[in-house]
Amino acid sequence: SPPRPAPGNRRAAATFFDSGRMAQQQRRFSEAIAAYQAASRQDPAFFEAYYNLGLAAHESGDLKRALSAYEHALSINATALNARYNFALTLQQAGYPRDAANELEKLLADHPQETRAHFTLANLYAQQLYLTQQARPHYQNVLELDPRHPQAAAIRYWLTANP
Repeated sequence: SPPRPAPGNRRAAATFFDSGRMAQQQRRFSEAIAAYQAASRQDPAFFEAYYNLGLAAHESGDLKRALSAYEHALSINATALNARYNFALTLQQAGYPRDAANELEKLLADHPQETRAHFTLANLYAQQLYLTQQARPHYQNVLELDPRHPQAAAIRYWLTANP
């Protein structure tokens, strides 16, 4: 993990950030990425610039850049729920399921009621890491937190089939 950066020129960074957000909304990801990178150079402690850079890079398929951006965002705000969750999803997509599981465990330590993290972690344990005993409590948490979860029937079936 990179060290927490020192603040820079937020006013100058905000101009780049705003143009990046507009480009991202218009799905012009290479422009958005360039603008977010410029914003983060102006203010290395600009969490939102790194977070949005991660989103834009992920959407463009640049997983390596997305991972780096999320790591920088988390060095600024280690408890940011969406940054940690998206970091975990990107790790999973990049072929690092164990690291993704570790990030989801960290997220759940700070946000134990986060249903999507329990569900994603249970799926990782059950389907990619083949650790059914670790998956079980997370699937149970999903049902406790959201009994009408869209995958509730499948979860109940899985729990029955994996006592």
